[in-house]
Amino acid sequence: MWCLPCRRSPYLEDEMLIALIGPSGSGKTSFICELSGDPLHPVDYHPIKPTTRVTATTVDMRGVSITLLDTPGIGSLAGGRELSEYDIFCLVRNWLRNKRCSAHLTGILYFQSMGDRRPMRPDIDYFSGICEANNFYSSVILIATESGKTQGTGWTKLREYESDLWRGMISHGAKLFLYRNTKKSAEEAIGPIVHSHTRGW
Repeated sequence: MWCLPCRRSPYLEDEMLIALIGPSGSGKTSFICELSGDPLHPVDYHPIKPTTRVTATTVDMRGVSITLLDTPGIGSLAGGRELSEYDIFCLVRNWLRNKRCSAHLTGILYFQSMGDRRPMRPDIDYFSGICEANNFYSSVILIATESGKTQGTGWTKLREYESDLWRGMISHGAKLFLYRNTKKSAEEAIGPIVHSHTRGW
């Protein structure tokens, strides 16, 4: 993982809260680095002992304050076992409770690397109870991240996810996005959630 430690932000009442979840190596942290404008820089990272807590980074997009919650990777090891979607849900729920009892997520970005030979079928219904949207999946963006191996084949892979891996969630209102590993692409990915929350952003 390559990135400067992102600045932590105290929770503000008028902030949007968006959780980033997905398997290890799917691009969550690098997405935050691109969106926040932090230069890429090596930090300590050990695949056997991954981060096991939620970290918050606040960015400003056109005057809208957005707090991004970076989470440990689904399938990463902690305490001698692999973290599941439910484990990540519990970490996010506890973070929200510690910051403000009434806090809810504005949306979720679910990441999947297209270079992964065995992509996961997401099981994120747990998060519906801590999201503010009445239609939970309308606040979910499914983000397929390109890797060196998938450059030039992104749209083909995305259609495969659309017709199979993510078909159920899309049918319930989730949106999909091909992330190009740039700041502009990151802003476009998060745009639908911000727009629906601000009604005209």
